[in-house]
Amino acid sequence: MSIRRLFAIIRKEFRHIRRDRRLLFLVTVSPAIMLVAFAYLFSFDTVRIPFAYYDRDHSVASRQLLMALTTDRRLHLVGEATGYEVLRAAMQAGRVRMGLVIPPGFGADLVAGRTATVQLVGDGSDPITAAVQMARLAGMIGEWGLPYRRSHPPIPIDVRGLVWFNPYLRSSHSMVPALLAIVLILPGMAVALALTREKELGSFESLAATPVRPVEYILGKLIPYLVYGLVGACGAVAVALVWFRVPLRGSVLDLAGMTLVYLLATLGITTFVAGFMATQSTALRAVLLLFLVPSVFLSGILLPVDPQTRLTAETLPATHFVVIARGVFLKGQSWPALGRPLFILMLMALFSLTLSVFTLRKRVD
Repeated sequence: MSIRRLFAIIRKEFRHIRRDRRLLFLVTVSPAIMLVAFAYLFSFDTVRIPFAYYDRDHSVASRQLLMALTTDRRLHLVGEATGYEVLRAAMQAGRVRMGLVIPPGFGADLVAGRTATVQLVGDGSDPITAAVQMARLAGMIGEWGLPYRRSHPPIPIDVRGLVWFNPYLRSSHSMVPALLAIVLILPGMAVALALTREKELGSFESLAATPVRPVEYILGKLIPYLVYGLVGACGAVAVALVWFRVPLRGSVLDLAGMTLVYLLATLGITTFVAGFMATQSTALRAVLLLFLVPSVFLSGILLPVDPQTRLTAETLPATHFVVIARGVFLKGQSWPALGRPLFILMLMALFSLTLSVFTLRKRVD
């Protein structure tokens, strides 16, 4: 391998990226913009919960509970329901997302030291949001009832939840690090477009007549996109830290090194796939259908990886980087704890780059 020829290709590719503003935007700025868009798109946090109540007790305790809830800025009181049918109609119309039903005897149970119960009614058409809202409202009610628990004998079973790594259960703290795996596919998309563009414009024909070797050509193409990909990753991480206030409990160097390995894996795989594509449109569709869309739904970003699709999920680099990103950001994990997904990404990068070199044909069909 000639270092002089390798640097010549690297310089040419750097110049091309700087001159093509659309390509430069795709590699450096787009990851941060897509991270913001996806984070809000897949956010399950609710700012204010529109709710209505159905008070069947009309006691001093029930009025105090309702007063405490209605003065909370996290809740938006829509109105009072006079029955289940009224509450159901309001929820069906979309005006109400949560309903609170206070049964008869609620206040008497609290005064007597017995366990008092209330009923929460949620809109199950959006189960994830409903679960988050019901958990939040249940927490508010439990917090309000603490003085009664302290002044009377404890209830028979007191279930208390403990959440580690994300104590307030903010979906943005979980989603934003995971979505880095999606937005960092863009540099791989850019290199696939660059490779197929040379075939479309005919510049690959002149390359075939030069003594440039396949390994020099592949590395010369990948290194500039790897550098600009790291720049785009820095912008996306800055958005996660500053805009979404996601805590970074791990090492910045660990995150940078593992992101570098992930970019190598995605760039290597997209380079290998682009070698069989003749046009940019074909390469774009291949990256979207083979990597971007499956990574969103199968890599464990939205839901845990299903055992039936685990084999397919394991072939996606995003699946392993989701574990890495969440581990570094939220758990403060380092190389030893994340050895398995990191090792798999290294193998993906090594095999894909090797296959890209051996399958590159310096001839035009």
